[in-house]
Amino acid sequence: MLLHVYWAVGGTWGLPLLAKHDKSAVQAVNWVVSAIMVFGAVFVLALKRRTGGRLRAWVLLVPIWTAAVVCISHAFYGFFTKALYLSGRHGAVDFPVVPGVGAAEAAEANHLSAVQDLLVFEPCFLVQGVVLALAAWQFIRTGAGRRRWWTSLVVGVLVIDVFGALLSLAGMRFAVS
Repeated sequence: MLLHVYWAVGGTWGLPLLAKHDKSAVQAVNWVVSAIMVFGAVFVLALKRRTGGRLRAWVLLVPIWTAAVVCISHAFYGFFTKALYLSGRHGAVDFPVVPGVGAAEAAEANHLSAVQDLLVFEPCFLVQGVVLALAAWQFIRTGAGRRRWWTSLVVGVLVIDVFGALLSLAGMRFAVS
C-alpha cells in the first residue's frame, strides 16, 4: 500500500510513461487502490477473530478469494507477457502511445517498465495473492474445505489468464500496462 500512497501523493518511480503524463488520474486511482488495500487488510485481520454466529465465513472468504485470484493471475499474466516483450515480442504488451514522446524515448521507457514489472511489481502481486490465499486457507477448518479452496483458486486463476490470453490473441486489450 505504501507504494500506492507514494504514487497518490505524486511520486513517479515505477510508473509507466503514460501514467507520468496523466498524473491527476494516476493519483486519484492510487488513492482508491490504497483505500481498497486498507479495506482488504481489515478482511484478513477479521479471519483471526472467531466469527461464530455473527458473521458467515463466506462473507470474509469471497472477497479474499477474489483478491487472491486477481493478484496471482495478474502476476502470472504479467510474468508471461513482460518476458515475451523483453525477448523481442513487443506485441505481447500494449504500451499506449504517449503524445509528444519520440519512438526512442518510448522504447526505452517501455523497456524499463517491463523490467520493473518483471523484477518488482509482478513478484509483489504473486506474494500478495499467495499470502491472501494462505491466510484464508488457515481460516478454513476442514480438509475437504481446504482442498476446495485450493481447487477454486487454481480454476479462478486459469479462467482469468486463459481469458486474457484469448483476448490478446484476438487483438483486444486485456489490461493497460
